[in-house]
Amino acid sequence: LGGERKLVTILFADVIGFTTISEKQQPEQVVALLNEYFEEMTDIIFRWEGTLDKFVGDEIMVFWGAPLDQPDHAERAVACALEMSGRLDMLRRRWTERGVEGLDCGIGINTGEVVIGNIGAQGKKMDYTAIGDHVNLAARVEKLTREHRTRILITENTYRAVSSAAGQGPLKTAVFTGLGAVKVKGKEQEVRIYGCREDQAG
Repeated sequence: LGGERKLVTILFADVIGFTTISEKQQPEQVVALLNEYFEEMTDIIFRWEGTLDKFVGDEIMVFWGAPLDQPDHAERAVACALEMSGRLDMLRRRWTERGVEGLDCGIGINTGEVVIGNIGAQGKKMDYTAIGDHVNLAARVEKLTREHRTRILITENTYRAVSSAAGQGPLKTAVFTGLGAVKVKGKEQEVRIYGCREDQAG
């Protein structure tokens, strides 16, 4: 047990309207749909060398920058989110062809210092995870995707970390849109957020 302070980038992806979807379909259908979604998203996360922290129901938590140092952790997280979004569009087309009501998701990303390490009960159950205010902020920002009608939202912290890489490398087709400062639950100061999408013409 124990942790250390590290600068990382955290990503939360959460299915939108999962309760409603669950009420309309048989449990076996919901599980099959969710597993199909998780399998595709996990492949992408691993390709970008993210640390898959956990599945919480229909939510995915991932971080970059630990346990191994990744100087480009913010770029990896944003590039991963863009690929996840593109793959989800493909899945949604596949589900429509099968006559199935598919899933959609919101993705929130934040960069900051957290405590990361083995958390839990010694000898009983431990998780290698990240905790702290910046983890909470990533989760809160993800919830704002519904209000702003965009699939990916990043904080100013992450935007500052990736802005110099925009238009090149893995972020060659990334487009960022400033959405102003918002009040986030649990935070006294407002947080500036940016929408992120892939330029289809790029």
